[in-house]
Amino acid sequence: MGVDMLSIGELAHRTGASRRMLRHWEEVGLLRPAQVDVVTGYRWYDLSQTGRVHAITALRAVGFGLESIADLLSSELSEQRLVALLHARERELEGLISEASEHLHQVRQRLSSLEEGHHAIMSTLQLGPIPALRLAALRSRVNDESEIGAAVSDLRSALASHLSGRGGQGTDVVMAYDGVTDADCIWVSVGVDADDAGLADGLDLLTLAGAERGATVRYDSAPRSVGDAWITLDAQLEEQGLRTRGVYRQTVTAAGEVVLEAPVVALG
Repeated sequence: MGVDMLSIGELAHRTGASRRMLRHWEEVGLLRPAQVDVVTGYRWYDLSQTGRVHAITALRAVGFGLESIADLLSSELSEQRLVALLHARERELEGLISEASEHLHQVRQRLSSLEEGHHAIMSTLQLGPIPALRLAALRSRVNDESEIGAAVSDLRSALASHLSGRGGQGTDVVMAYDGVTDADCIWVSVGVDADDAGLADGLDLLTLAGAERGATVRYDSAPRSVGDAWITLDAQLEEQGLRTRGVYRQTVTAAGEVVLEAPVVALG
């Protein structure tokens, strides 16, 4: 074999492309060996074909598909087809940039939420008793924390309908999250003080036990993420050798404040 011919292994070594990828490119017609030994099946490539491999690799790196690469490397490529291929890739990249920008925005919002929660907890965290509550409430069960937000939204809307014209409007609304009563689910409850609103048709009386040791945090307005607020609270309590345990409460006051409460116990 001539000195200017390369085996598939040598071509892979020179270009950084794997043998598997070189064989795949052959299968789809992008890279044909200069010679194939009819007896052994060994493939041999011209030294000049390293440039084609580098070109394919470069185009793959910027996201072109194999079909588009075949067109781009074709000697019959027209200017019209080239412009169309480049515009198509431009649109794809713009879409990726837009998606990545949205993801970046969400990440920054979450970081801001955690920072906001840390500030609120550092300035308002109180440790002490939390009271028992009697609520006129609606309940729903969810499988995990990711479903809580949708459940709360549905329950609050339904609660407002039950209370319409019967009092209870403009009062504090309490959300309770019980992940201890049933190991297989989380019970989500939304209600108002039963003594103030009475039991409208379809509402149940729900009693939330008080606790001698609890944590209370107050927000002037709704935190961007209640889930992140609880995570931040747990982190702060851990530094004090405590952890939350029991039924979590989130109260939205008539004035728009948000109060988070949960029983606490010592770590260990």
